[in-house]
Amino acid sequence: MDVLKNTEVRDGKTDSKKTNERIGSIPKSDDVAFKVKDLLLGVSVEYAPKEGYQWYVLRATYGREIKALEAIRSLGGVAYVPLHRTREERDGKLKKVLKPFVQQFVFLYSNKEGAYKFVNEVPELNYLTFYYNHFDVANTGYNPPLTIPFNKMSNFIRLTSLEDEHVEVITNKHVVFKNDEMVRITDGKFKGIVGKVARIDRNNRVVVTIENVCMIATAFVPKYALEKIPD
Repeated sequence: MDVLKNTEVRDGKTDSKKTNERIGSIPKSDDVAFKVKDLLLGVSVEYAPKEGYQWYVLRATYGREIKALEAIRSLGGVAYVPLHRTREERDGKLKKVLKPFVQQFVFLYSNKEGAYKFVNEVPELNYLTFYYNHFDVANTGYNPPLTIPFNKMSNFIRLTSLEDEHVEVITNKHVVFKNDEMVRITDGKFKGIVGKVARIDRNNRVVVTIENVCMIATAFVPKYALEKIPD
């Protein structure tokens, strides 16, 4: 699966001197609350499963992902945008800036009523739209908004909350999956991450996929740090 044509992949180097560390151990079950370091806030944020809630995939036009994230949070909503640090020249000086891994996407954790309210009833968010699941058809005859299960999204958040210059968005043009088996990383910085092993640039790396959105790869992971798990 390719990254969508209207998105952009990472285009710089991150500052790998500091690493975001997860708080506590990674539970075997992904359907429980967890905390990660939020790059934008500079503090730890907890994500907890709620009955009737799902992760909705939204699109923000004209590079307003971070603006949308801040607005949703200011209104009491729960949202996430995977960010990374890069360096850009501004006024003749190199400065660290935060940029999305994949442009245009904002992930909203909400029930159906709340999601439609943010997208359709908040004037300052009129640039937000649902990203639709083109592989499904609702009772209305139209494609429903794309949603992501909590366990899959938590795995994605855990990976993209870590600062590592080798974590990157990839496309299937650069990936050769070794097989269809799912694995869990058992040691190192990426401990607890679940995905499929792929050969990328002659290194074994674990790829986390958000279907119809993007694929994110870890840095190199040694074979001894991988355990097979049921798909």
